[in-house]
Amino acid sequence: MTVIRSAAWKEESSSVNEFHKLIKRLGILRKYAFWLLLRSPFDALRTWMTAAMMKSVFLCLQTSDQRTLPLLCIGYGLLCTLLFVYNGVVWSSYAAFAAKTQAMLQKKMIERLRNQPYGRLENRLTGEWLTRLNSDIEEACMMMNAPLRIPHAVVAVVNTLLSAYLMMRSSLLLTGIVCMCILPHLWLNYRLVLKGIPVLKEAAQKALAKCTSDIGPLMTQADAILVYDAGELLLNKCEESSLNLMKANLRIHKKNAVGQMLKPLFGIGGYFLVLLIGCGLIGKGRMSFPELIYCFQVRSSVLGGVFMLVSCMGNIRANSVCIKRVNSMLEQ
Repeated sequence: MTVIRSAAWKEESSSVNEFHKLIKRLGILRKYAFWLLLRSPFDALRTWMTAAMMKSVFLCLQTSDQRTLPLLCIGYGLLCTLLFVYNGVVWSSYAAFAAKTQAMLQKKMIERLRNQPYGRLENRLTGEWLTRLNSDIEEACMMMNAPLRIPHAVVAVVNTLLSAYLMMRSSLLLTGIVCMCILPHLWLNYRLVLKGIPVLKEAAQKALAKCTSDIGPLMTQADAILVYDAGELLLNKCEESSLNLMKANLRIHKKNAVGQMLKPLFGIGGYFLVLLIGCGLIGKGRMSFPELIYCFQVRSSVLGGVFMLVSCMGNIRANSVCIKRVNSMLEQ
C-alpha cells in the first residue's frame, strides 16, 4: 500500500507540476491562485448552510415550533441567494480570465513555431504541428476552465475537509464508517482507472496527429490524387487512422466507465450502513433524528467532494499529457 500511495502521489505531483510550469511561464500564477481562492469556499459554505438548515427545520418540526420555521426558511433563503450571486460573479470573471489566457498561449505557440528551424519543421508530420497548435492548446486550457479540472479539484478538497470536520463534530462513529467506504473506492479507482489514463491519452493524441496528417492531402492535393488515381489508397489510409483514433478514445471511455460503475457500489453500501447504525444510536438515545439528518447531508457532501476529486484527477492526468507537449514546444 505504501508503494502504491507513493507512486500515485508521484504521478499526481508530476501532472500538477506540468501545469504549474505552464502558468508560471505565462506569468499568471498569482492571478490564477487569486481566482482559485475566491472560488474555493462556495461548495463548503453551501454544505454547511444546507446541513444546518435541515437540522434546524427538522428540530422545529419535532418540537412543533411553528413561529421559528418561517424565519429559518427566509433567513436561509437569503443566504442561499447571496451565495449563488457571489458564485456567479466569480465564475463569470474567471471565464473571461481563462479566455484571455488561451489567446495568450495560442500567440506564444505560433511565435515559437515561426522561430523553429526549417529542418525541424520538416522532420515532423503536418498533423503533428496542427495538433500541437489546436488540440494540445485546447486540452491545456481545459485544465483551467473546463468542468472537473483544477478549479473543481480545489473546491472538492476544501469541501471534503470541511464536511468531514462537521461530521466528526456530530458523530465520530458515523464519520469512521463513511471513511471505511471511501478508502476502498479510492484504491480501486486508482488501480483500475487513473493509473492507465495518461498512457491511453498520449496514444490518442498520437492517433489524432496521424489522422490529421492523412486527411490533409485529400483537401490540399486533390488534383494530384485524381491524376495518379490514388484516391482509394488514401481513403483506406484515412479509414485506418480514423479507426485507430476511435479505438484509442474508446479505451479511455472504458476506463472512465469503470470509475462511474464504482460510485454507486460504495455510495449505496455506505448509505445503508450509516442508516442502520444511526437508527441504532437514536434507539439508544445517543443521537436525535435531526442530528441523523444533519449527518446524512454532510455525508453526501463528503462523498460528492471525493467523487468530484477522483473525476478531476482523471481529467487532470489526461490533460497533463497535452500540457507536457505544450511545455516542450515552448522550451524549444
